Amino acid sequence: MDVDLGQLREPCACGKAHNIDVGKISIESGAVRELTDILEAFQNPVFICDSNTRAAAEPFLEEEFKDYPVIELNPKGLQADNRGVDKVMKQLDYCDRGLSSVSVDVLVAIGAGTIHDLTRYAATEYDIPFVSVPTAASVDGFAANVAALTLDGLKKTVAGVSPRWILADTDIFAAAPSRLTASGVSDFLGKYISILDWKIAHLITDEYICEEVCDLLEKALRDVSRVLDDIRFGDREAIEKLMYALILSGLCMQMVDSPRPVSGAEHMVSHMWDLNVLNENTKALHGEQVGIGLLIITDYYKRLAHAIRHKRVTVKSETAKGLEMSLLEHTFGKKGLLEGILAENTPNPLEDIDLEQLEEQLPQIEDLIDDLPDADDMYAKLHDAGCMHEVSALGIDKDTVELTLQSSPYVRNRLTLLRLAKLLEW
Repeated sequence: MDVDLGQLREPCACGKAHNIDVGKISIESGAVRELTDILEAFQNPVFICDSNTRAAAEPFLEEEFKDYPVIELNPKGLQADNRGVDKVMKQLDYCDRGLSSVSVDVLVAIGAGTIHDLTRYAATEYDIPFVSVPTAASVDGFAANVAALTLDGLKKTVAGVSPRWILADTDIFAAAPSRLTASGVSDFLGKYISILDWKIAHLITDEYICEEVCDLLEKALRDVSRVLDDIRFGDREAIEKLMYALILSGLCMQMVDSPRPVSGAEHMVSHMWDLNVLNENTKALHGEQVGIGLLIITDYYKRLAHAIRHKRVTVKSETAKGLEMSLLEHTFGKKGLLEGILAENTPNPLEDIDLEQLEEQLPQIEDLIDDLPDADDMYAKLHDAGCMHEVSALGIDKDTVELTLQSSPYVRNRLTLLRLAKLLEW
């Protein structure tokens, strides 16, 4: 199917112009056959992939792999970090200067999250377009206009270009290892939390929100939830629905020019574990960590709602708005990350919270949390889709979970209910 982008660009009641830079999205069997025509308009295309994603796509792009330069990375230990960026940029410079008298003028990302983040960064630096060829329905960033990078030890959301074309070929991504597809389910189900966090931030601070974007994501959550068993057993149509939902997530980011709709407390938990300051390397996929973060945050929010309902929550004094320096020094200082965390939290998102208004709106916060599926339902969804669904699978113990809940809100300067809860006694 071709995604109707015109409908997403129409004038919206939120008052914001929804700009989408992607020109065309195809999600269907044989979608990559369009690549030949796309590349004819360019003089020096370069493919970026790793050896696994090349093996997945090359049977469907044999001539293209022969005709164009390929930056093939070693997937072992590959991350979208300083080292990964350096590898891509050095090889791209060689393609730009050493292989052709013509400058590189388009990139083709063949892979999933890491390959797309590295390609997006490179395309932004070169100020050229890129084509997305997803090899697995494993992450929500294919259509994004930001790159998730680990730079100097800290997770950063770096502005970048979105792909001009997305060619999601069912013959390729539906054949991906089931673990990758399950990771995509987990990543997308995390939108239950990110949407809730956005609605609560809007309620408390009048932060901009787009109800249409919320509706789009909530409908996609319902659609994906209905086919979780089918996804687990490899049904191609069901996996196409998942791929659409993942691509839609990136489009929603473009529509509001922010990761806000798709990244809340559940993603901050994952980013926290990526830093390895509370835990050893989990060796888990991004979506797997997000899925476990979804379970942890859902449980926490539901317990908070129960406490509000039984009048056991009070709002702290103004002094609670300040940064918890002892916690931050203990958590981030030992790996030299404290300065970056302090910079990330400037300005402090709690500083302008009206505490009286917060107390008055606790019942409305409870109502919003009540709309969230409970932790058992979330667990069942992950289980049904074959996703990782036990915290212990990450090697994370109960003490680390508690420290994660305390520290992860500082990983991003974004108001979530978990950050707001620092103003609540319960």
